[in-house]
Amino acid sequence: MAPTELSPRFQLALRRTVFYSIALLVWLVLGTVLFPILTTSSPREEDNVGSLFRLDAKRSDLLNVLWAETITNSEDDWSELADQKLELYEKALLQHYGIDLNRDDRNFAAGLQKAFALSSTIGPLDVDDFTTTGKLIAVIYALIGTPLFLTVIHQIGRMITSLWQGVNLLISTFVFIFISAVVYDIIEGGNDDVPFLEAIFSIFLQFSTVGEVDNEFHGIGPYIICILGLSLMSSVFGYMQQRIERWIHPFEYAFNSEWKANGYGIEAAGALKDG
Repeated sequence: MAPTELSPRFQLALRRTVFYSIALLVWLVLGTVLFPILTTSSPREEDNVGSLFRLDAKRSDLLNVLWAETITNSEDDWSELADQKLELYEKALLQHYGIDLNRDDRNFAAGLQKAFALSSTIGPLDVDDFTTTGKLIAVIYALIGTPLFLTVIHQIGRMITSLWQGVNLLISTFVFIFISAVVYDIIEGGNDDVPFLEAIFSIFLQFSTVGEVDNEFHGIGPYIICILGLSLMSSVFGYMQQRIERWIHPFEYAFNSEWKANGYGIEAAGALKDG
C-alpha cells in the first residue's frame, strides 16, 4: 500500500509518533546518563559475598563428611577430586540463583533499563539501587517520562487500530507475542529444559506492563519490541474494555433501574445531608 493510500488517521498518528518518539528518545538518553550517577553500589554484591562465605563453609563441611566416609583413596587425591566436583557445583548453584559478583549496575546499559522501566511502568526496580537523591530524581523523571511514553504508545495504537480492529487486532497481537517469544528465547539462550510457554508468559508480562522480576534487556532490539508490544496490548485492552461494557450493559441497565426504583440515590443523598 502506497503512503498516499493510507488513511488520514494513520498518517497523522505516524507523524505524531515520530515526533514524540524523538522526544522520548532524548528523555531516555538523559535518564541513561543520569541514573548511573544516582545509583548506589549494588547491594547484591555484599549479599553475594555473604552467600559465597556460607557456601564455602558448607563446602568444607561436605569435604569433611566425604573424607570421613571414604577410605579407598588417599586424602590428597580425594580432596583434589572432590574439589573439582564441588567447583562445578558452586558455579551451577551461583548461576541458578543469579549471583554474579561481577555485576555492575552503574553503567549505561543499567541506566537505560532504569529509565525505560520508570517511563514505561513495566518495572520492576529495586529501591535500594538508588541513592536518596536518586529516589527523588526518579520520581520527577517518571512524572515526565511516563506521560511522554504513554503518548507514544497511544499514537502507535492509533496507527494499529487504523489497520486492524476486532478479531484481526487480537490475531495480530497473539502472532506478535509468539514471534517476540521466539526472539526472546533466542536472545536469552533458551534450552530444552525451559518450556517455551515460559517465554510466551514472560513476553505477555512485559507487554501488559505487569513486568517480570528477572527481566533484563540485551541490546536495543528488545526495547523496540517492547514498545510495539505495549502498543498492541494497549489497543487490545481498549477493544476488550468496549466489548465487556457491551456484554454487561443489560445488567448495568437493570442495576440502574433497580437503584432508581428503590430510591437508593435519594436516600443516600439525604443521609449525607442530615449528617
